[in-house]
Amino acid sequence: MANLDEILESKEMADVVRAIEALKQKYGPSTSPKGDLQSAAKEHLWPVALTLVGTYKADVVLRILLDDNAYYPGYKSILAAGFGGWLIAPRSKKIREALAIQAAAAHINNAEVQAGFDEPFTVRKDVAARYLFIGTEFMVEIYDCFGGSQALADAPSFEELWDAFESVEKTINTAARAIAYLHHAADRFGKPGFPFVPSLNKAVQVLDQLKDKNPTYPYKEKFVSRSLLHQRWSQNKQTLALLYAASSIRINRKTLLQIILDGFLSYDDHKDYLQMWVSRARYVSTHIFDRMNDPELSSKTLRLLGEGKAISFSPPKLDDKEAESFSVIFRNFIKN
Repeated sequence: MANLDEILESKEMADVVRAIEALKQKYGPSTSPKGDLQSAAKEHLWPVALTLVGTYKADVVLRILLDDNAYYPGYKSILAAGFGGWLIAPRSKKIREALAIQAAAAHINNAEVQAGFDEPFTVRKDVAARYLFIGTEFMVEIYDCFGGSQALADAPSFEELWDAFESVEKTINTAARAIAYLHHAADRFGKPGFPFVPSLNKAVQVLDQLKDKNPTYPYKEKFVSRSLLHQRWSQNKQTLALLYAASSIRINRKTLLQIILDGFLSYDDHKDYLQMWVSRARYVSTHIFDRMNDPELSSKTLRLLGEGKAISFSPPKLDDKEAESFSVIFRNFIKN
């Protein structure tokens, strides 16, 4: 049998490469209504490096997800998955990696389905899947950088890793509910000239009132302790506006926040919601956070979200017990 070098340098291999390049030129995603793939590809940052190497640059990733540049198939899918992992576990590279690998495997699987792999295998289908639907750039910059098929197969699942984070999901939901109380307060008492400054302490007082005065309320099932809430708030300020804004967006029967917490944020499935999501988060920053005596909260949020359109939205409805607790804590403002 011929050695590898002989095979790679053969005329037959050269003919195969030329044929594949011709296929890519004719049928590949070389252009897009939203931009030129080739020009974008010359300057883009490699997604695995952005997701896993060094300090995670969430602001850079978010700009790419929001831009109109055309990248190769799968590029933004990896970035979106990693971004979702960063939002819920900012200090865990393993969570980002698991979700990014999950997105890579999904891209490969979708390409194989698109190429007809659900029916008998053929070389033609394999060529179409690998070089047109998966894409050469994806194979080089993502598949190979992750370590190939063995690395994808051996990677721990998001579910396995997330189980070890115990109360993080409930902590995030508690933080989102605390911001909801401040959202209600800002809507009602945040008019010009009105002496109201929202604060996390006020939101915590609503939670405390709810817990202390309503012994039958399922508080422990819904919320975490004051200390866990303060810890999440103080250590992950830049994520709060996006997490709360995600809780306000419903996609079918779930909120975007629940989709993210389940590890299913997908660029292909959710790209139509990205601009609204970020615009709502900017509204949270200007309408609520900018009124608070916490310059770091505002500055970190702005650094992540950048300048742009802010879209107002209504806070979620409070249940009867929450509304009662809210009224007790904010009664001095209500009387005014």
